[in-house]
Amino acid sequence: MLDTIHREASPTPRRRVNRLVILIAVLAVALVAGGLVAVKLWASGDPAAFPQSSTIEEKYGVRFSRVAVVGDGGLVTLTYVVLDSEKATRFQSDVQHPPELRSEDRDGGTKRVSVMKQGHSLRSGQTYYLVYQNTKGALRHGEKATIRLGDLSLLHAPVL
Repeated sequence: MLDTIHREASPTPRRRVNRLVILIAVLAVALVAGGLVAVKLWASGDPAAFPQSSTIEEKYGVRFSRVAVVGDGGLVTLTYVVLDSEKATRFQSDVQHPPELRSEDRDGGTKRVSVMKQGHSLRSGQTYYLVYQNTKGALRHGEKATIRLGDLSLLHAPVL
């Protein structure tokens, strides 16, 4: 009787194989999922890798940090950090000459700013943004864009 109880508690060779197969399957799924997450992070790019222009920063008092398609694809935000409040205020107040965003991967771009002047004084170190209309899908996720300000350009900005 003790022998019977002992046999029931001990897994059979078939059960051991089934557990091993399940363990291997779970580990394989975890590795694949981890790999997909790593590829997604790698493909989205390093935010620190956003291009910079000391000439634009000196002239306009801002450092651009992000271009993103938002609003179900109908809008684009151009994010920037204020480096010099006085220059940045002049930059933001010049609603007649907003930065132009151009796709580097195909013909397309926009300079139709929906929100530019945000109605308050800009503080150094703070992040602000411009909102553009993304007419006819001017910019798309995953491509590169050029930001043009007058005669200056910032190339290869990743579009998120």
